[in-house]
Order: sequence, then structure tokens, then C-alpha cells
Amino acid sequence: MTRFTCKYENSLCIDIEVQRENGSPLCMLGTGGKNRELAILPKDFSPEKHLAVFLGYGMGYAYQAFLQKYPNIPVAVIDKETDLLQTLSFQPNNNTEHFEDTNKETVLKKITFWQESNNNKALYPIVNPFYQRLDKEFYGYLREQLTASKQYNFWEKAKYNKFQNKTPRLLLISSKYFLFGEVENACNNLGIECKHLQLVNDEMAQSDFIKQLLEIVISFKPDALVTLNHSGIDREGILMDLLNKLELPLISWFVDNPNLVLASYEGLSSPWLHIFTWDKDNIPSLNKKGFNNVYYLPLGTDTNRFNPNNKNIAYPKEWNSDVSFVGNSMISKVQKRWEASNCPDELYQDFLTISKDFIFSNKKDAHDFILEEAIKKIPAICNYYHQNLNKEEQLAFETGLTWEATRLYRLSCVEQTLDFNPLIVGDDGWQVFFEKENRNWRWHEPIAYYTHLPNFYPHSRINFNCTSMQMKGASNQRILDVPATGSFVLTDYREQMENMFDIGTEIICYKTTNEIPDLIKYYLSHEKERLEIIQKGRERVLKCHTWTHRVAEIIRVMQDFYCAN
Repeated sequence: MTRFTCKYENSLCIDIEVQRENGSPLCMLGTGGKNRELAILPKDFSPEKHLAVFLGYGMGYAYQAFLQKYPNIPVAVIDKETDLLQTLSFQPNNNTEHFEDTNKETVLKKITFWQESNNNKALYPIVNPFYQRLDKEFYGYLREQLTASKQYNFWEKAKYNKFQNKTPRLLLISSKYFLFGEVENACNNLGIECKHLQLVNDEMAQSDFIKQLLEIVISFKPDALVTLNHSGIDREGILMDLLNKLELPLISWFVDNPNLVLASYEGLSSPWLHIFTWDKDNIPSLNKKGFNNVYYLPLGTDTNRFNPNNKNIAYPKEWNSDVSFVGNSMISKVQKRWEASNCPDELYQDFLTISKDFIFSNKKDAHDFILEEAIKKIPAICNYYHQNLNKEEQLAFETGLTWEATRLYRLSCVEQTLDFNPLIVGDDGWQVFFEKENRNWRWHEPIAYYTHLPNFYPHSRINFNCTSMQMKGASNQRILDVPATGSFVLTDYREQMENMFDIGTEIICYKTTNEIPDLIKYYLSHEKERLEIIQKGRERVLKCHTWTHRVAEIIRVMQDFYCAN
């Protein structure tokens, strides 16, 4: 509670002095008296254009004078100093909305709702200097945001038609996500103009975000905001609410499992949100969660980075191999997710059992598998998951289950390569797995995706691939990156590959682990066939599967949507 003293005259409080911990006492009026507060009244306020927002009630002189001049119009008062208001007997009239929340982002969110309910007129801040000095972080921040609204009134100016031109403009949420550069390059290849909205950290609810977005929307007039894996989207819905009012589409492009991300965003869908997922099987589950605009978009590759010329670049001789596999053992990832779930240790064996069952289940989504299938076999852990874990813990459990299923499946596949002295590139968990293995195999520490992997693939006669259990029907990045380098990939079959390659002539697949040794033996000894498949696979990638193709498809979908609507 604020420590303050009232100054009285004829039993009426005529001024308030606040005692601050780290500063001199602060008077609300001081020697200026009543006229000091009346001086904040606006001279260019227009009820037809503006909505009045008092940043601090003050002693009430300006507020009452404003109501006398403009009776029966909506007014907002932002004032969280409830102890001062009680002393001054503040009583808002029927047309006044009082915002007393102590969280500035919450106030901003609520006042935009109030603005929307009042015809989206520009917010006109009436600023009491006393409050700017009392709590600059709170009232100063709100003054900045409200002043921006008064200056630009972006609610009206941002409502322009979207995706009507052949080459749209995109506003990219810049993050550290590893594919962001590819998206920008694809835009450049297509002649699409783009600008960046830089992330300060993982989520967009930063104090200067609204001002940044406002300025770019008004000056650049983007057709959509673009993010990868929902990076930068706050779980409180502040950004989505803002985009709804701007009528600005948000393109959220997922190259990882959206179900393991969007579980924390249920209820935050919007007709302006468009989700693109690399796995067609995600569409029904996302629709079930309330996300309606969901589209299938396979992964792509960067053929400038992944190309046959990489074979001529100097490389470590230990990269040469008949068979190689690049991937994580998943040991550490599983353990971290299990710990984050906060499940009791006595349920760990049950966790391992249902994770193994998930490999062979027809269920594509971990959440559905737990509550519809696993619960019938091992109800204890499934009921604990459903009844005792919060959303974040449930998400950690689902992710851990998916990674454990991947670990078991990946191990069973890689074991089938051990007769061919494979080179396994990944964390040292592989050394734990094969510590007692008598057959020859080699281990290499992890290598960087951007700087080393494009040069690594051409030095393996067969690049082995087994897909994560987070994508039971879709394919991963490797089946595109490897052919792009003019190299051979042997991969597990996934249903959605049928739409990407001519299986058997452009790419070679195994459907069971038992097929792996015979396929490796065959393609190591039939070089001509292997080279023909490499050539046809690379031709297909160049023709259909670059990141430029994917961005072009996004634009086509968005143009069709907004031209039709």
C-alpha cells in the first residue's frame, strides 16, 4: 500500500503527499494547486474521433471538469492506486470504465477491448504528471502506447485489403530458429518484399512491441505476419488480440510437431490465424483443438547449401563411409522431459511401457494415444497424467513419451546397419547403447547442420534415415537434404512420401527393420542403380521440394483464401 498524507482545508482533502522509499516526498498538486491538474485537460479532443483515457484520477478536478464539458460519452480511468482512490471517494459514473489492474499488459489488453466496443476510435491519453513520476514503468509505458494510438489510429488505417497483389509483403518475426534464413531467401527468390520484427526474447509481449508493430503496419502495410513454430506468440493472447483488431493475418509455419507446441495455446485461435504443418496427420487434431485454418505443407530444402559441389570441399577423412547415420540417441532428451513432467518415479516403468506401445499404435497424436488406447492397458499412469498434471507437465509427458518411442525405434533401425561398419554421428548415448557390441562401428561427435552436414552427406555411399515418432505419416528433412547434395538416402517408408517422390525410382524405402540389411547390401553392390536413383531424386527435389516452392505455396493458399473471402 502507498504511504501518503492528506492535506486538509475545511475538512476536505486538497492535496496528497506520497512518501517514496528512494526519493523525496511527491505532492500531487503542490504549489500549483487545482489549476495544476486542470492544465492537463485536452484542447484538441474530439468525441467523434477520440476516446478519453485518464492516466491517473488525480484529485478528480480534471476528471469532473471533463465530464461537465463532455457529458454522456465513454471515458476510461487507468489508476491502480486503490488506497488513494478510496481516500478521495472516487465513484466512476455509468459512462466511465475504471482499470485498476497492476499488470500493464493486462491493462493494455483490456483497454483495447474497451476501445473495440466503442467503435475503435483513437485512444486519447489525458496524462497526469504526478502518476508519471509515481510509477514511470507502469504509467509511462501506457502513456507511450496510448499516445501511439492517438497519433496513428492504426485500427482504421490497418484495415486494408490483404493478399490482393501478385507479390505480397510479409512481416517476419525474426528469431534464432534455424530455418529463418531459408524463409527470407525464398522470399527474395520470389520477389516478395519482407521486413523484420525482431524478437527480444522468446515471446512478443515486450513493452515496445505494440509501438514497433504499429509503425511497421502503418508504413509497410504487410499482408501477413510470419512466424516459425509459433515462435514469439504469447500464451496470454495479447498478440493475437492485436492482430484480430488490425485484421492482419498470422502465418504460423510449423516444421516441428504443432501438437507439442499448441497445447498451451488452446482457446487462442482466430480467423486470422493460418497454420501450415509439414505433417498432414496433424490437421484433424488441430481442428479438434479449435484451429480451423490448417494446411498441409511438406518440408523443403535449400539447394544452394545442399548441393553436389560440396563433395569437392576439404573434409575430415573419417567422414568416408559405406553407411552413415546422423541423429540423437534421445537418452538425455527423454530424461529431461520425464523430469519436467513431475510424475512420481514409481510410474517410470509404466511410462516406458506405454512409450514402446506408441510405436506400434495407429494413433498419430500422443495425447489421443494416452487417453484412448494406453489407458485401457495401464490406467494408473494415464489417469495420473490426466488428473494430476497441469498443461505444461502434460506437454512434457507427451514429448517425453514421443522421444522415448523414437529412441526405441531408432535404436532398432540403426542396429540393423551394424554389419556394415556404419559411422554414427550423434551424442555419446550411442556409445552407451553399443558399449558391448562386437561388430565394428564408428562414432563421431555431433556436427552442425549449416556448416558441416551439407559437406558430410556426399562422403557416405548410403545415408541411412529413420524418422522420429513425432511424424508417423510424414517425412523428415533428411530425405530432401541428402538427394539435394547428389547423395543416396535409404529411409523408412512414410505414407506422405507417396506425394513427394516416385518410390523405388527416386527414393528407396524400407517398411520393416528386417529389410534394412538386404537393401544396404544390394545398393552397395549395385552402384549404377544407386547413381540413377540419386540423379532422379535430385531432379525431383529441384523441381518440387525447395523452400522457395514452399513459400510460393503459402502465398498461393493465402491469396486464394483472401480473394475468396
